[in-house]
Amino acid sequence: MADPKMLPPSLRSQKRYIVFEVISDGKVAYPDIVTAVWASMLAFIGEAEASKAKIWTIKNLYSEEQQKGVIRAAHDHVEHVRAALSLIQVVGESKSVVRVIGVTGTIKAARNKYLEKKEQEEKQS
Repeated sequence: MADPKMLPPSLRSQKRYIVFEVISDGKVAYPDIVTAVWASMLAFIGEAEASKAKIWTIKNLYSEEQQKGVIRAAHDHVEHVRAALSLIQVVGESKSVVRVIGVTGTIKAARNKYLEKKEQEEKQS
């Protein structure tokens, strides 16, 4: 039985999935990237707008070997998140740059377009 207080899909806020890559001197752990993203968001747009952006770094989609991951955000705050990611200069202990690879509407599309395809191309090379 469904929860009677759950919103129907038509009333839920729309989400986007931002696929990013961390280019750094050393390896970047998941907790370090989460801390850097939040610090950058708070510094760039403040607490009120950061809460409206509803960002969430998806843990099981972050690869420490490739240093690629996915952030979920509200559809109307994607440009704020992209700008905040571009402002990150240090992640953990190493100098870093965060590059946005692409934006999708579903996790499946993010995997197919940007994560798994890149892995297959690297294995074939």
